[in-house]
This record gives sequence, C-alpha cells and structure tokens, in this order.
Amino acid sequence: MTMNKLTLGAAGLAVAAALGAGGYAWMQQDDPVHIEALCTPTQTDAAEAARAQNLALVDVVSKGRYITKGDDGVQTFKVRTLAVYKGTLPAEAEVGLPKASAAKLQPGSRYEVSVLGPEAGTWIARFTRPVPAGQTADALATHWKAEIAKKFVEPPCSDTTMMP
Repeated sequence: MTMNKLTLGAAGLAVAAALGAGGYAWMQQDDPVHIEALCTPTQTDAAEAARAQNLALVDVVSKGRYITKGDDGVQTFKVRTLAVYKGTLPAEAEVGLPKASAAKLQPGSRYEVSVLGPEAGTWIARFTRPVPAGQTADALATHWKAEIAKKFVEPPCSDTTMMP
C-alpha cells in the first residue's frame, strides 16, 4: 500500500474526504486525525524503496495491543529488528498494521517491512512481505540497495496539506 499525501486536521469532513479518495485514516477520541491519502499504488520494489521512510527485516516476536482507531483499528506486533536497509528502526519495536492486514503476520516469522513512524511509539506499516527462512539478511540488503539505486521518480504529488 502506498501513502504519499499527509493531511493533518480536525475530524469530520477530512476523514470522509480522505476515505473517499482511497486514503488510510484513523482517529481516536480527543486526538487529531491523521490521514495519508494515496497518489498511486506502489507497483514495484523500486517505487517502495523511493517512498519508504524506513525499510527493515524484522522477526515477529508476539502479537501486541489492539488500538481502536477508525473503522478497522490497528493491531500491533512486537518485532525484533534483524537488519535495516533504509532509515531507522529500533532493535525492538512495535509495528502497527490495519486489522485486515494484520491477519497475515505470524509470530516467529520474518518479514520485510516499510514503516512510517513512530506515531505514539508505534511504527505504522505501509508494506510487509514474508521472507523465506533460507533468504539471508545480506541477500535482502543487496536487493534493496539495487532497488534504491534505481532512483525511482514518480509524478509530483502534494506531500502535506493542512486541513482547517
């Protein structure tokens, strides 16, 4: 899933507009609304590498807390970071996924993740992909280095819009 446009503002019309535009939104009572709308979906690893704030290989340790936000909510997972390919991710982190996507993650498995964050201590996943047991962190590093080197460029999209 790709998220390029960040909109911060009050609840109400902002949520309806973002969800109608194919965005990802959540809200919690008394908290500001955070909306990330989509310009175009990520179709390649080069696009994801260019858009990602943080790319890493993680081992899912356990299922964490569930955060009630929006219609779907966010399921968190405690992860151990095995390698970072772009950006940062602490050695132990809490990664959150929309409830529908979280069903795919299994404790004891390794995943490539692209995460935003942290938002109140939780790194929000944009992209997750299981990694076969035989695939090494070094092989993944080589892959992501090659994808980053492609210097993917997309048509411009407004990065930040403040809602009234």
